[in-house]
Amino acid sequence: MNKTAQFIIILVVGALGYGAWHYQDRLPFIGGNGDAPAAVKRDRPPQSVIVSAVVKRPLPRTITAVGTARANESVNITSKVTGKISTLDFNEGQRVKVGKLLVQLDDTELRANLTESEAARDNAQKLYDRAIKLYETRNVPKAQVDLLLSELQAAEAAVSADKARISDYRIVAPFSGVLGFREVSVGSLVQPGVVITTLDDMDTIRVDFDLPEAFIADVGSGQKFSAKNIAYPDRIFEGVVDTVATRVNETTRAVRVRGSVPNGEGLLKPGMFLSVELEVSVDEDALLVAEEAVVLTISGPLVYAVREGKAVRTPIKIGRRIRGFAEVIEGLDEGDQVIIEGLQKVKDGAPVDATSAVKTSEAS
Repeated sequence: MNKTAQFIIILVVGALGYGAWHYQDRLPFIGGNGDAPAAVKRDRPPQSVIVSAVVKRPLPRTITAVGTARANESVNITSKVTGKISTLDFNEGQRVKVGKLLVQLDDTELRANLTESEAARDNAQKLYDRAIKLYETRNVPKAQVDLLLSELQAAEAAVSADKARISDYRIVAPFSGVLGFREVSVGSLVQPGVVITTLDDMDTIRVDFDLPEAFIADVGSGQKFSAKNIAYPDRIFEGVVDTVATRVNETTRAVRVRGSVPNGEGLLKPGMFLSVELEVSVDEDALLVAEEAVVLTISGPLVYAVREGKAVRTPIKIGRRIRGFAEVIEGLDEGDQVIIEGLQKVKDGAPVDATSAVKTSEAS
């Protein structure tokens, strides 16, 4: 085939291609107006979602802090004197009343001294009584009577001193409470400062916690608070603020608050870590949205509100959170419907088939 024939073929093919492109709408099986049926464009069905309404509810304004449990009264039982233990009259973990004898030290020598002192006192009393009778008949001078009186008073003081020393050998419970571990045995020689056991009054637990100085105006005596401990995750302990410290820590700029929690069951122990929540006020008309409706993004939190049958991406500003709800500061109004289930399948502007939640929880 010569070059002229090849050139003519190329021109014909090009002309046919251009014509097909230019008149494609009129050609069968290519355009939309030919004899062949045209492709029908189908819309996606609305996505089924579950929605919940934005509601107004009272929302407490609370302060959270870390607290430490302390016994209402707590003491280490020790001896004031050096002595050998002759009797231990208690058991570990025993609940005792105030004045209960716990430890008796060997006081044999002191009791002998007391017997001697009492004998000297009795003799001084007799001499004084005889001198009084003789003085009435003017057979004894007044100076002799005064001398015998001073000797009697000295003898009585000696008896009192011996009794006081003997009482130091009796160790009793200074208040009612629960005893701890026994650290000594019968026959042990104890000295002042040696811990024999511990005694704690735990019927009431004191709770100490620190608050930033910004909250000083919100806290006062008689205010209620709640406390929780990891050992009892489903238990809330209710307490009352007793005292707010008169000084602010210059380093931490925090003020110490002390409250009390009834502990009749003995669940709380001194030294426990407590999570404290203090209610300072209540916002009666807070806007609340279910937490599961909130989507956190780099640009901020948002929800998908349902408006006119479509999902609408709606940025919001949230505040406090409470028991499955988040406070809405900006972006929504009361009664707005937001998607809480099916979020992963919806897109902004997509049609949705909304079903209200079977039961909408209420913040409390």
